[in-house]
Amino acid sequence: MPDEKPFFAVSDNPPGMYDESGASIVNVDDYPKYEIADGLVFCPVFAGNVSLNFVTFPAGSGFPSHVHPEEQISIIQEGEMEFTIGEATRMVRPGDVIILPPHVPHSGRTFDGACRVLDIYSPPRHGTKDLIANASPLNPGETDDRWPSGGPEPA
Repeated sequence: MPDEKPFFAVSDNPPGMYDESGASIVNVDDYPKYEIADGLVFCPVFAGNVSLNFVTFPAGSGFPSHVHPEEQISIIQEGEMEFTIGEATRMVRPGDVIILPPHVPHSGRTFDGACRVLDIYSPPRHGTKDLIANASPLNPGETDDRWPSGGPEPA
């Protein structure tokens, strides 16, 4: 039998593996983070046809009603926030998935605690690049103080 190459070759790669095709494997902690406003932290990731943004909203913060041409899916990872789509409002908590077609008005706000959200956009939300261009870059681990013992306190 001829030597066959395994479909997936496993090796000990240094952090941040990149391929000339554009493929990569990078730990989320190694992506740059930006403080957009006091305590509001963005950690964007861009690919050709989709973008992600790991967002930390501090307690007592939020975002005003707005629309954008990109389709958006948001997944609440930690904490909770009040989320409004059009005229409908509800509290969202870890595990909730929010689907927003293009041009649908939406807003959100936190109360006593912070909230971590994963936003996914298609096509990529290039307006995020404009926001981070004027933001303060953070060092790795700089946002950990917002989460006692590595996560929000249980409700």
